[in-house]
Amino acid sequence: MKNKFICALLTTVMVLSFAACGSQGNGAAASAESTVASESQVTESNTEATSETASTESTSTAEGAYEDNFAVPTEDATAFAKKIQDAVAAEDLDALADLVNYPVYVALGDGSVIETKEDLIALGADKIFTPELKDSMANADLSELSPSMAGFTLYSTGDGPNITFNVQNGVLGISGINY
Repeated sequence: MKNKFICALLTTVMVLSFAACGSQGNGAAASAESTVASESQVTESNTEATSETASTESTSTAEGAYEDNFAVPTEDATAFAKKIQDAVAAEDLDALADLVNYPVYVALGDGSVIETKEDLIALGADKIFTPELKDSMANADLSELSPSMAGFTLYSTGDGPNITFNVQNGVLGISGINY
């Protein structure tokens, strides 16, 4: 986005420069006016670009900066997985619910899609934090995390419960809790 804006800005400056070279009339005065006008427009454009860039940077930090699961640095995936482990170990359903990108699939019974944080909390900590899930999260090897199209899967054994998290709208979030 930033590169496209800079390219458009440079193109505008070049077009204005060529227009100034081809202008007829009062020679030096017209050229000076054109140069002043061009510099003024460039200054305004640079000011707009700076504020747009600042706005975009703060937005991308707030809303997330990941293009997809494969763009997530290992350290970020590991740190997010650690937050999941900590929430599960503490049986803190509110903290776990804050890590979710809604809607989220929860494989209780026949499985269901939970639309909101309130709906997830309404299920209750006793249903979510089963001994098997707690054991799987406690023994999950964070160094084994690797991205896939579905995201990252946090688990300790192949058949045990797991939590999947992935990038949605640029941010990491839990997308599935599987028992």
